[in-house]
Amino acid sequence: MSEKFEAHEIRDRIVINYKYTMGGQSKFFIELMKNKKILGTRCKKCDKVWMPPRINCSDCFEDTEWIELKPEGEILISTIAWFTTSAFIQNVPYAMGFIKIEGADTGMLQGIFSDNLVPTKIKKGKKVKAVFNKYREGKMTDFFFVPEEEYENWISKSDFEGGG
Repeated sequence: MSEKFEAHEIRDRIVINYKYTMGGQSKFFIELMKNKKILGTRCKKCDKVWMPPRINCSDCFEDTEWIELKPEGEILISTIAWFTTSAFIQNVPYAMGFIKIEGADTGMLQGIFSDNLVPTKIKKGKKVKAVFNKYREGKMTDFFFVPEEEYENWISKSDFEGGG
């Protein structure tokens, strides 16, 4: 007996108002929002610089301290996204990748945008710079990276700014 799958769907609307704290990571988001600064943390024992920041070192479990990092780095690995949430739908296709920010020992996953997105612009080792939304909310979507050669063009657009 061959049965063909038939999906049953029910249309509904769910509205949830929710407020949550960033806890020990709040300083990262506040500095991002207010001052366009990207903060990492440095382990007080082994000196490893974490980005994204951690309250305690993931290697030796010691306390960390906040440090400011330059808003630039290089791509460790990347991919092009063709499907997304409503937050990025106007940018499809866009890229995302692990960026090793200058001065950090680890990489962070972040969006990479380009006016002419082609794989050669988002390959491993490519230099990128952070571009900040003019109106920030203290979220990871307040900034993204662009290829270094496109930086001046991006920060000249009315919705974006350079680093603080």
